[in-house]
Amino acid sequence: MTSTAFRRIRKSPAERRDEIVAAACRIALEEGLQSVTLRRVAEVVGIMPGLVNHYFPVADDLAAIAFAAAAEAEREMVFSAAPAGAGVVARLRALLEALYEQGSDAISLLWLDAWQASRNRPALRAEVGRQMQAWQERLEGLIAEGVAAGRFQVGDVATAAMRILALIDGMSVQAAIAHRMSYQAVREMVMGNTERELGLAPGGLSEAKAMG
Repeated sequence: MTSTAFRRIRKSPAERRDEIVAAACRIALEEGLQSVTLRRVAEVVGIMPGLVNHYFPVADDLAAIAFAAAAEAEREMVFSAAPAGAGVVARLRALLEALYEQGSDAISLLWLDAWQASRNRPALRAEVGRQMQAWQERLEGLIAEGVAAGRFQVGDVATAAMRILALIDGMSVQAAIAHRMSYQAVREMVMGNTERELGLAPGGLSEAKAMG
């Protein structure tokens, strides 16, 4: 008897790989990295597990790639959250606000998941390191731009970026108890500490205008 569980749809290797990665990314965000298995991904895509295995022989590699896709999408989203043409202060404010929107819990939980799971998964550990370094470099660039424009007063750009990221990462833990979390209180705390780190007047981020 011929199975009709899977319909064979011919796609280019690049299209099929992208489809598999997108499914793995969605599973990671909705169910956690432990659910990114060859069988689960195949089920979501609607293909045989052997085809997923053809592109990703090691499930841990697929989990690392899924995490990378989600982390990169988040980073691009928050760094482009401000309106076009906004100044550096407004862009930083928009970035921080985007990170602490109530709908951002899924990516925060994925980061927690990745930090924990990376202890025993080398591919994931390497990817977590790359994504954290990418965040460091992007934030350093934004802070350096603010220093050059005379908006930020910072002695060491790299150190300032690292301290702000440590604060952001620490607050990500709160996503695990989101039902008890005051997003407004978290935003105020992050904004206040970032203002002090960058030499801004109290309220300087909160009051920044779109073109500030």
